[in-house]
Parts: sequence; structure tokens; C-alpha cells
Amino acid sequence: MMENKIVTLVLTNGAEVIGRLISADENNYTVERPRLVQVNEQGVALVDGVCMTGVKIDSTLEFNKNCVTFIIETMPEIATGWLTQTTGIQVPQKGVILS
Repeated sequence: MMENKIVTLVLTNGAEVIGRLISADENNYTVERPRLVQVNEQGVALVDGVCMTGVKIDSTLEFNKNCVTFIIETMPEIATGWLTQTTGIQVPQKGVILS
């Protein structure tokens, strides 16, 4: 499975949520620090929380599988943005190290 990976859940209403998949059971996906995906003129933004209240969830949240159309591993660039936003860790960009 994709446990401990950064995943995107596409919900039945079309919304997309990104977070770290902690576990999946028969009925639910448990996701750590979920963030709502919002597309704007500048590109993709990760909104604190999972609905328009903007309430930040810094723990886990369960998503009922009946409300999830599909789940897929998040593309690396977006996963890096999620990691930076939720932990403050800056992931270095790939490049050549000269010494």
C-alpha cells in the first residue's frame, strides 16, 4: 500500500486533499495533516484544513472510503511543497554539488 507516503485523495465532490497516508482499513483512510488543494492564477496552493473554514488540522483525519473516488501518490514537486508547509523543512532542489 501507500502508507507513510504523501498522497492525493480525490473526493466524490471533486475536491482534492493532500496528506501523509497513515493507514487504511475497510472503511476509512487516515491522513496526517491534510491540506485542501486550490488552483489559482499562480498555480497550485495548499490551503490549511480540508474545507473552506481554513481550520488547520495538524493531526490526523479520517476520510470515509465512500467519499473518496480514488487515492494516488502525489507528484514529487507537490509532495515537497506539502512537506515544507506542514513541517517547515526545506527540501533542497536537485542539482550538482561542486567542491
